[in-house]
Amino acid sequence: MRKLALYVSHREIRVISLLAFVLLGVLSACSDAGLRTTLPAPIPLTDINPDPNIVEVQLVAAPASKEYLPGKAAAVWAYRDGAKPGSVGTVPGPLLQANQGNLIIVHFRNELPVATTIHWHGLRLPGNQDGTPISQTAIPAGGTYEYRFTAVDPGSFWYHPHIEGNEQVEKGLYAPFIVHGGATLNTAADRYLVLDDVKLGGDGKLDEKVDPLDVMLGRPGNVLLVNGMQGGRLEVGSWTQERWRFVNSSNGRYFNLRLPEHEFYIVGWDGGLLPVPYVQDSLLIAPGERYEVLINFEHPPSGRLALQNIYYDRGHNVPDPGPQDLLEVIYGPAGPPPSPLPTVLRKPSTVPFNSKTLVRPFVLKEQEDPAGGAANFSINGQRWPDITPVEAKSGAVEIWEIEANPEMDHPFHLHGMFFQVLSVNGVPPVVPWGWKDTVNVPRGSKLRFAVQLDPPGRWVFHCHILEHAERGMMGELVIR
Repeated sequence: MRKLALYVSHREIRVISLLAFVLLGVLSACSDAGLRTTLPAPIPLTDINPDPNIVEVQLVAAPASKEYLPGKAAAVWAYRDGAKPGSVGTVPGPLLQANQGNLIIVHFRNELPVATTIHWHGLRLPGNQDGTPISQTAIPAGGTYEYRFTAVDPGSFWYHPHIEGNEQVEKGLYAPFIVHGGATLNTAADRYLVLDDVKLGGDGKLDEKVDPLDVMLGRPGNVLLVNGMQGGRLEVGSWTQERWRFVNSSNGRYFNLRLPEHEFYIVGWDGGLLPVPYVQDSLLIAPGERYEVLINFEHPPSGRLALQNIYYDRGHNVPDPGPQDLLEVIYGPAGPPPSPLPTVLRKPSTVPFNSKTLVRPFVLKEQEDPAGGAANFSINGQRWPDITPVEAKSGAVEIWEIEANPEMDHPFHLHGMFFQVLSVNGVPPVVPWGWKDTVNVPRGSKLRFAVQLDPPGRWVFHCHILEHAERGMMGELVIR
């Protein structure tokens, strides 16, 4: 088959062929039956504690089997509900949900052949519960661990390992997390849609070969998934309004969503509901980010309707494969009409800063291997774990300036706290009062955010393209 030369860096390394994009279509065609299968909703974990103020669950990570392509089983690693006899691992894993203010207790058992941890992505919690190698001892194969923290903020979160995350998340270890609370949105449905991709061989098994393109772009998959399914079908009530929560759990793929003839009424970001919602025709979600949207289904579409992933130029001259269907949306019988939204979803609040506030610069850089191997990645010229920690006092307010190299975008994630984006190349964001913990830094740009550094502990910050983080693009923040 004729090769397509794609230059993925300024030094012109050819790393991809037309075959990869043809294969995407081949594997998609293999699952036409999936278009007739209802999209599964994440299964909630069993709360074993009768106290309404405590959510106590048993969570197990173990090898499992998953059919990404019909009739072709893949060996995966997956979470399952340890409180249900005979439960099996699912990809994504079971939904953990709680109410704001609940105490959460997770009895975790590791049945994997390797050590692991659980990082509670986006949650504000004590530093020793964050699930990174610097905040806890890794949980060995056969080991157990108890996580215990309070659900401080309402919003949409997720959990996943923070040891060899590029391997363990790709194998299937990730799951949604909802903390209920805040303004009530009376919608016909509240759905959590977990976006991912996987790199499969023709036999349906995970392709474990990692080439320079996988490292550079974050192991781009040839099968796109919503809630672990390719080509699922979702029925919505005509004349209704639904709340959709999105998380991008992929190693490195950017999802740029579009639902033709419909708009996304964006009501929430990583840190929960926005004071001022806004409307967009498309929605870009970088790895690790979460968005909450309302979608109005008053007017049936003129033809077949599908949630699509459309092209986004993330850098490295990645070609446009055209719109890719993620799931089919079917209009069903009429449901209850939408209720008026509250006039205020959340009281605006800001991080206080002034002209004397400390500005910390961080430069995200990729450096290719002159011999043609995989690139390596750094922050301020240092590669994890050989880094100098950033030190700060608890409660200090700082402005962080994140600069991305000119070759590609990088999603930047700060553990344990939220921040507010101030500008990208001097241009303020659409919603200045929204809270983020993960933000996309466009290639060749400088993004500034304000953050109050709290609580005390040892935290990490990193690019959420997992292949980048595991190859050096990660730092440490020590708050005393």
